[in-house]
Amino acid sequence: MAKAEEKREHVGLKKELGLFSAVSVIVAVMIGSGIFVSPSSALARSGSVGLSLIVWTVSGFLSLLGALAFAELSAMVPRSGAEYAYFLEAFVPLHSYFGQLPAFICAWIFIFVLRPAEVAVITLTFAEYFVQPFIPYFGHIEPESWHQVKKLVAIMTLGLMVYINMTSVKLYVRMQNIFMIFKIGACMLVIVGGIWWLATGHTELLNEPFKDSTTSPGQIALAFYSGLWAYDGWSASAVVAEEVQHPEINILRSILIAVPIVTVLYVSMNLMYMSVLTKAEMISAPAVVVVWAAKVLPSWMSFVIPLGVAVSTFGCGLSVQFGVTREINVSSPNVIYGCRT
Repeated sequence: MAKAEEKREHVGLKKELGLFSAVSVIVAVMIGSGIFVSPSSALARSGSVGLSLIVWTVSGFLSLLGALAFAELSAMVPRSGAEYAYFLEAFVPLHSYFGQLPAFICAWIFIFVLRPAEVAVITLTFAEYFVQPFIPYFGHIEPESWHQVKKLVAIMTLGLMVYINMTSVKLYVRMQNIFMIFKIGACMLVIVGGIWWLATGHTELLNEPFKDSTTSPGQIALAFYSGLWAYDGWSASAVVAEEVQHPEINILRSILIAVPIVTVLYVSMNLMYMSVLTKAEMISAPAVVVVWAAKVLPSWMSFVIPLGVAVSTFGCGLSVQFGVTREINVSSPNVIYGCRT
């Protein structure tokens, strides 16, 4: 009996995430569909190209500070679960029962509200952009039927994500690393296309970068809210801390690599969007990158952008689902039984 108990105490998650994979997890969660579909919120609130780019840059820096705080916490509390683990460590010593309440509430919100809703939106967004390139070839299908097709694709996508995550961590890591490369490739396509656009002399939209800048503190605060929301996901490596090899080193390194990469990509992509599209076009566009591509890319590449958004979205959903399974694993004694074991 004693041996069985000892064996159970030593059962844990395998350390299968190296530095590259830890970086991949962070990049995957941070870069979803937002930067491709609706990056114009900060521009609408700030009022000008220049102030909007400042908001994106400062938001990236603030996200890096938050991520570094999590790196320090993960070194002090080397367990998966991020916020849940930190709440337990902070409040349980204060009271053996009520001290568990903050962690308990945190786990319930993440597991039963935030993450399921997030994955649902991600799979529906994936279906929207995965199906889009095929619609012109099936003109006889009614729009209502396409809605049903998209829902079916979303359900199948969710099933595929579950299959990958339940099969093995190694399969997840391989798939995520591949998706990260394609995701960064899609971002680079926008950046290179924008550089080509500027190099051909189309700089008129950037001549007065701070024209119409807002001076309202409320609007500036909302612009930062939009920017910081886009950077959400920087805590991803802390959520899976137990599976990161040499976490005391690699979690910090992964953050120092991933967050600046995402910041550079976000600022560069917004600059390229705003060099091609007017403020009104960006704000009114249902999908900014699609409108941008129609002006910059040749027509034969029209399918690349929707599929790029779909790949980016799938990788994001895969990592969000991977992270929430770890939150369930770590918090299950507290969430299910209402006590810490």
